[in-house]
Amino acid sequence: MKILLVDDEEIFRKRLAIAFSRRGFTVHEASDFDSAVGVLEKCAPEMALIDLRMPGRSGIELIAEAKCLQPGIKIVVLTGYGSIATASQAIRLGALYYLPKPADVDEILLAFSQDEGKTFPVNVRA
Repeated sequence: MKILLVDDEEIFRKRLAIAFSRRGFTVHEASDFDSAVGVLEKCAPEMALIDLRMPGRSGIELIAEAKCLQPGIKIVVLTGYGSIATASQAIRLGALYYLPKPADVDEILLAFSQDEGKTFPVNVRA
């Protein structure tokens, strides 16, 4: 499975990338809207973890764009600045789940598994 990790916090993103790689995922990283769109167009990941607050265009805008480019993509939103309004907007746009930061890989995989009962390997420490 291919996953796109979109977060402007490089250390956090790299830590998640290592953990997802150890679980067998092909990981693509992006730090902002434009680089994420490039990955979506070039690599067509099945899953995306998107931070809401980034420099430039927001994660909310990226959810909408990702769903246009790749309607079947599974999206989980991650943010340190959550609110009920942004959570409901993210879900309305097609995100599966909304997690507050900090979240670990096991929590993220459980959020992705909310769709169609799919399960992913958890409890493998990075």
